[in-house]
Amino acid sequence: MSLEAGVRLRLGSLDLEASLAVEEGEVVALLGPNGAGKTTLLRVLAGLQPLAGGRVLLDGRVLEDAATGAYVPPERRPIGVVFQDYLLFPHLSALENVEFGLRSRGTPRAQAREEARRWLGEVGLGGHGGARPAHLSGGQRQRVALARALATSPRLLLLDEPMAALDASTRAQLRRDLRRLLAGFRGVRLLVTHDPLEAVTLGGRMVVLEAGRVVQAGSAREITERPRSRYVADLVGTNLLRGRVTGRDGLVELEAGGRLRALGAPSGEVFASVHPRAVALYRERPAGTPRNVWSGRPESMELLGDRVRVRVAGSPSIVAEVTPAAVQELRLGEGGEVWVSVKATEVEVYPA
Repeated sequence: MSLEAGVRLRLGSLDLEASLAVEEGEVVALLGPNGAGKTTLLRVLAGLQPLAGGRVLLDGRVLEDAATGAYVPPERRPIGVVFQDYLLFPHLSALENVEFGLRSRGTPRAQAREEARRWLGEVGLGGHGGARPAHLSGGQRQRVALARALATSPRLLLLDEPMAALDASTRAQLRRDLRRLLAGFRGVRLLVTHDPLEAVTLGGRMVVLEAGRVVQAGSAREITERPRSRYVADLVGTNLLRGRVTGRDGLVELEAGGRLRALGAPSGEVFASVHPRAVALYRERPAGTPRNVWSGRPESMELLGDRVRVRVAGSPSIVAEVTPAAVQELRLGEGGEVWVSVKATEVEVYPA
């Protein structure tokens, strides 16, 4: 195991207590809402934020241990960091910025200059070495920051929302290049992001942090199919309801009101997940028995690509995903009562 961290600290209103383990060669995407503690966790790993409790080990070496007082300063840690706001030296050229990272680790000047040139070429900026950050685009500045971090051959690479400040087209291109560069990086890679597409594209595993705690970890498929919090459900675009199963009939009594019937539901406290595309809407109560059927009222609509997400207030409230033609045919924009139908086979139930 290359990275093992148990972190405890208080910073303002943030109470962070999280554990993280990442294997060598693994890419882990760290997701969570604003204020969850993602950037603070990265700062702890980089040595920029002291621990109140716990310890950080990299390749078996203790970087920090609150119990013993052991602490390795940031400049002596084999860690590369790419910040969201780049943090390039404005008075240095792109080449000199990359070279600075190497020189700060003791690399001789001539060797540092040669390595810096090579890495600028790797990130597609071979012809921009003499340009200062003010004359580079946002995407180019981020590439310089990435080259500076990778040039030092770190054992741990920390990426703090590296594409958050970029426009959509620049972000797509940098995502492709970053995926290629990360594939050739043999150390541990930890990516902070709000974007589930980045997490799926760049991360082999996802870790979700909320209010300073890890609430879920696993592959994209595991988290998508079985979300364990409202944030995760909203992130992957599914409905998540919590309730309790008391009998063997698969009937889930929902905390928010209402009930759902599912097949093979375990007893006890459960989550019930329903994909919006599995939710059907009608103006009249539909016929048929193997269904969950209840009434509600359209509350809001949002166009996403070729589908419309319709939030229906009811017991329970739920989001349906329908075609624009269905919106027109059902006159959903006029409001009024609609009927919601979900097949029991489309309700995924698992222990809470």
